[in-house]
Amino acid sequence: MVDFVSPILDLTCRLCDCIGNNTNSIRHLQDNLNSLRTEMEKLTEQKNDVKTRVETTESQQTQPTQQVNGWLRRVEELEREVDIVLQQGDEEIQKKCLKLCPRNCWSTHKLGKKVSKKLQAVADLMNEGNFSNVVVPLPRARAEEMPLEMTVGLDSNVNKVLSFLRDDGVGIVGIYGMGGVGKTTLLKKLNNELATRLSGEFDEVIWVVVSKDLTVERVQDKIGKKLGFTDYIWMDKSREEKAADIFRVLKRKKFVLLLDDIWERLDLLEVGVPPPGNQNKTKVVFTARSEQVCGLMEVQTKIKVECLKWQKAWDLFQSKVGEETLNSDSEIRKLAQVVCKECAGLPLALITIGRAMSSKKTLQEWNYAIGLLKKSTSEFSGMGNNVFPLLKFSYDSLSDEKTRNCFLYCSLHPEDMDIPIHHIITMWMGEGFFDECDHIDEVFPLGHDIIGRLKLACLLESSQYGRDYSKMHDVIRDMALWILSESGKKYLVQVGLQLLVAPALSKWEEAERISVMQNSIEELSGTPRCPNLLSLNLRINALRTISDSFFQFMPTLKVLDLSDNRDLTNLPASFFGLLSLQYLDLSSTGIRELPIEFKSLAKLKYLHLNFMRKLDIIPPRVISSLFMLQMLKMHDTGVLEGIDEGSILIGGNELLLDELECLNHLQFLTLTVKSEAALQKLLSSHKLRCCTFYLGIEQCRGSSSLQLSSLQKNLKRLEGLDIRNCDDLEDLSMDWMSSEERGRAQVPHKYNLWDINSIIDGNRSFRNLKEVLIVNCTVLKDLTWLISAPNLQVLRISNCDAMEEIIEDVCCSSSDTAISSREGSLSVFSSLQRLYLLELPNLKSIYSHPLPFPSLTQIVVSNCPKLKKLPFDSNSCKDTLRSIDVCQRQWWDDLEWENEETRSLFFPLFKCVGLDVS
Repeated sequence: MVDFVSPILDLTCRLCDCIGNNTNSIRHLQDNLNSLRTEMEKLTEQKNDVKTRVETTESQQTQPTQQVNGWLRRVEELEREVDIVLQQGDEEIQKKCLKLCPRNCWSTHKLGKKVSKKLQAVADLMNEGNFSNVVVPLPRARAEEMPLEMTVGLDSNVNKVLSFLRDDGVGIVGIYGMGGVGKTTLLKKLNNELATRLSGEFDEVIWVVVSKDLTVERVQDKIGKKLGFTDYIWMDKSREEKAADIFRVLKRKKFVLLLDDIWERLDLLEVGVPPPGNQNKTKVVFTARSEQVCGLMEVQTKIKVECLKWQKAWDLFQSKVGEETLNSDSEIRKLAQVVCKECAGLPLALITIGRAMSSKKTLQEWNYAIGLLKKSTSEFSGMGNNVFPLLKFSYDSLSDEKTRNCFLYCSLHPEDMDIPIHHIITMWMGEGFFDECDHIDEVFPLGHDIIGRLKLACLLESSQYGRDYSKMHDVIRDMALWILSESGKKYLVQVGLQLLVAPALSKWEEAERISVMQNSIEELSGTPRCPNLLSLNLRINALRTISDSFFQFMPTLKVLDLSDNRDLTNLPASFFGLLSLQYLDLSSTGIRELPIEFKSLAKLKYLHLNFMRKLDIIPPRVISSLFMLQMLKMHDTGVLEGIDEGSILIGGNELLLDELECLNHLQFLTLTVKSEAALQKLLSSHKLRCCTFYLGIEQCRGSSSLQLSSLQKNLKRLEGLDIRNCDDLEDLSMDWMSSEERGRAQVPHKYNLWDINSIIDGNRSFRNLKEVLIVNCTVLKDLTWLISAPNLQVLRISNCDAMEEIIEDVCCSSSDTAISSREGSLSVFSSLQRLYLLELPNLKSIYSHPLPFPSLTQIVVSNCPKLKKLPFDSNSCKDTLRSIDVCQRQWWDDLEWENEETRSLFFPLFKCVGLDVS
């Protein structure tokens, strides 16, 4: 019995102890849960106070301390944990049995211990949360990302620069281009790439806007700020001290320095920037408007930012106009394309005009905008305020007033016109821009230097026709006209507008310079009173008549251009009263006579009479009376037959040569001779030999051979040679060797090509010859002599029925190696830019082996059925050739190529076009 009772008594005692202990635990649990809830609320309030302090104190240059961030994170974590414990506690209390005994004594005990721990954790965090400082200064970022709008057409250039940044051989990269073309945007995009994708590759990325008013101190301050030198002590340091501080920091770092908008050389060492090199792996990338700055900064590579191609330009323009406007009328998208083309791919103009047109939803508004852009771009919203002033910085930075005047004068030509540089310079001469020069030999180098400076400043552009042409971007031209208008200069410019009638004469009366070239004006009538008019350009119109009194009241007119008016056959009486005239261009007009009254133009210095193929009367002593004449151009002038007996153009132009001998100031001459006697007269005149730059040889009948050595020997300045209509001419040859040399060389070949390189590089070559035209020489078979013209740029051969090859495959005496070997042919056609082969029915070969053609941009072929192969291989025309224009598709299909790879290389350049071969 005892054994049965004892266990029961023991169990009863334990049950009583459990009930007693857990009654206390439950009572304490309730109290502890209430305490935990209260203390947690206090901790949350403390957390919110700390957050408020952070938000109040935090700025762009500060951030919360790591201690604060960690504490806030731990508090928020504890808040979640306490919420769970409080919920468990409430549930546990609700589960007690008879409000006395819990269902699970052990779980209540565990929960009580958990509550106690959380109370302690809350207390600990409250003690930790007494911060004296809640924020610290931000660490300097390697690169700060910049806000940037959507970009179009920049990715390829950004990738180029990034590849250079990874190239140890490239330390300084120059990015240049005209104003508004997107250079700064490109640099910002590069900066953002460095700040995001490439943030770990460099220790520092430093951005500095240099701008036009550059000072070394300003650049130092901007770099110093990036490096943390911001206190007043550093700001008061000298330039040398700042340079030392910057150098001390940067020499230990791998950095990229981005310099935006440089206008002149910036001495990096003077600033304190270690020169980039292989050892420090640092890079400098800058933007500039002038290519010249790239040279001054000694770049390893440079990138020109071009205007956008059509599709990219259209994409950008559409994004600024918006689809809602473009879709508001079915015709607006077509008109928008016209407006877009007026921007000529310049991003700044595309953006400015696109935004201005974004609210224009009627056809009338778009048509008005088109008219305004064609007539006066400066009046278009945003152009005169935003675009032109930005572009004008390049104009203001030109070195002198002469260069600025030369630039502004180019705007008198139509947009998109490729202008011969020689023509530009002669017009500048006529305007008096070079009056301080004593000789034309000084003028042309100076003129080319100015053209070069304008190109370097991206105010002029290179032309598709090669180095001898230039052009002006449409928006740059509009800016130039805006400058003229803003400066108060009296210019009347209405060019390329297809005008049928001349502008109202009332607009002429106060003008100093007028250009209405490239229109369709047929008549000039009335009597405008132009007391201040200096220059009048009527080139490329449809003029037929000019009223007799039209020039009567133009007493100060110095420059008159009537060229390319082919239906103009007579000059009005008032023309001969232009006593101040110094520059006159009648080229390519239908004028038949220069009457005796022409002698009154005694101040003429520059007279252009080229291609006047109907001119048959120039009375004696008219040309010789123009005593001041410095430049006379008479190439391809005069009718072929039936010249009036009273004209000095009779015969082979011998009488004309006699009159030219009387012109003591003559320095530049182009003319055509039409007989062997006239040619010999020219070559025997020391005066005329020294000033002949272009020579035409025409209708020299009865002679089967023309020895060109006499031309090479006597016409050292010859730049152009035109041989045409010489029906009996079978051979054009050069005699480079004396009989003694020929005997030593023992070379029987008629061309005596015993040393190709000595011929090309020596003093027996046509070193200045740039253009050769061979026309209607029906029995001429080859032009091998052209190897003596190493700087030839344009070659045109047409209507030569017997021509079989251009250059024979001749060999040197010292070996059997043809001149087509790479070593021997590098100078053959090395400067040739344009090649025209027209109506040559028997032509079989240009040359029998491939040639490099490193400068060739265009080849034109028409009716050369036997020409089966071009002298090209995969290394020919590297990156220069733009088009191969042919008349017959079948001819192209039948061409033979070195291999299929070469054919594929040139196929995209093929164009089948209708050609004017007249």
